[in-house]
Formats: sequence, structure tokens, C-alpha cells
Amino acid sequence: MSHKFPLANKSFGQHFLNSPNVIQKITGPLPEETDAIVEIGPGPAVLTPHLARYNLPTFVIEMDERFVEALNAIVGPERVFRQDALEFDWQKFLTENKFSNIWLVSNLPYNVSVPLTLSFLRIPQIKNMTLMYQKEVADKILPKEQRNSMGSLHSLCLSQFELKNVVYAPPGAFVPPPKVDSQVLGFKRRIDPLVPLKEVDAYEKFLRLVFAQRRKQLGGILRAEWGQELMEKRFQKTGISVTIRAEALTMDQVLNLYRSVESIR
Repeated sequence: MSHKFPLANKSFGQHFLNSPNVIQKITGPLPEETDAIVEIGPGPAVLTPHLARYNLPTFVIEMDERFVEALNAIVGPERVFRQDALEFDWQKFLTENKFSNIWLVSNLPYNVSVPLTLSFLRIPQIKNMTLMYQKEVADKILPKEQRNSMGSLHSLCLSQFELKNVVYAPPGAFVPPPKVDSQVLGFKRRIDPLVPLKEVDAYEKFLRLVFAQRRKQLGGILRAEWGQELMEKRFQKTGISVTIRAEALTMDQVLNLYRSVESIR
């Protein structure tokens, strides 16, 4: 590409995407029924022109003031928010704009990719997401292997979204090249979530308990938290062995155990 990049700001975790193939995979096709696009951390507007071509309201959230002028020219100054995405007021934004089907796109800063993802998960108007992660994190959200790969991040995201791999991005796809591989994931919000959105906080707390020591026998971990009698009741109700390791659970088993906690108090 002929894109000219400024010096990357390390404090913002900047690595500018420079691969036509990866850019194409991230920015298309447009998810059905989308009524607005939000891009997090657009930087020097590598993805933004491709997103703006859909002629939908396109908003960007960018901390680095060096890029504001260029972004203003693409999406309009009223649609550029110069602030930290972690501090963005989604409630105010949605009250003012009334969008119901947002496509969120981002080459996420790796140091805040997980907290940002968990915040997006809780916003029901965000129906689709195309997000770049450090590959190690992407593999926790969507493991390549099904066996012994269950974890809290996968269970939480899967409860609200259908997940898919979009495209792999090697270090050479960026300027400057990061020291890690990257992976883009696609998220499509479930019409019927596996866990009601209103229960996400409780479900996340449950997952943190279950997967705190994911390679140890689950019965022993939960006995310390619940006590012997209650632990046995919950495992009997679900038919799960007390000797199973958390990482070996299936999604159905995770959900059944969570529901047993809700039903047996």
C-alpha cells in the first residue's frame, strides 16, 4: 500500500494495519440490517474509507489528535469522538442516535482488548463486531481445539454471540510490526442468548470462580466455595463428575452448572 504512516505512539499501543487482504476481510461484507458503523481506534484512517463507502452513519472513537483532521474529512467532525474508548458514554450516544443494529469494527489496542470486548458484549444495540486481537487472546475467545479448551472468556462471549475466525494477520501486516501474531474474529449477536443479557454480570462472576484454576479438579475448587453438601447437590443435578477439570467442560455443561447454581440456593 502507499499509505504513509506517522510515528506510532507506543502509549496507545499503535500498530498500523498495512495489508490490503486483511483490510478487505475486516471491512466487508456489511452485516445485514446494519444501521450504523462504529470504528474504535481508526488511527490514520486505514479502515475508515472502506467502512464509509457503505453510506451509513459512521462514527469513530480515536484518542490520538494527530488523526482527527483526516477522520473529520471522511466521516464529518460531528461523528469523530476524541477520547478513550473505555470511557465512551454509550448510553448517551444511543439515546441521542437511536441506533438498534450497530456494526463495531476495530484493530483493538492489545493492552485493553479484553475489557473493551466485555464492555461491548453488554450493549445490546451492538449486533455485529469485527475485532482484531493478539492471537493468544483470540484463541481464548475462540479456541482452535475443542478438547480441553473451555475458559471463562470463551464461555462468556459464546453466551451472547456466534463466533467465527475472519482472517489471520502476521506481524508483517502492520507498521511497525508487532512482536506477536494477530487474529481477526467475527461476532454476531444471538437472537436468543444462551444466558439472558441481564444475567451477564452474575454469569461472569460464576465463570471466574469455575475457571480460576481450570486445570484442577472442579469438585475440589467448588467445594471450598460452596461446601460439600451444596457442591454435591449441584453436580448431581447436572450429571457432571466432580473430578472433571474446568477446561474439559463443554458449553452445555457450563450452562447447566450455572443454572443449577441459580436453582439451588
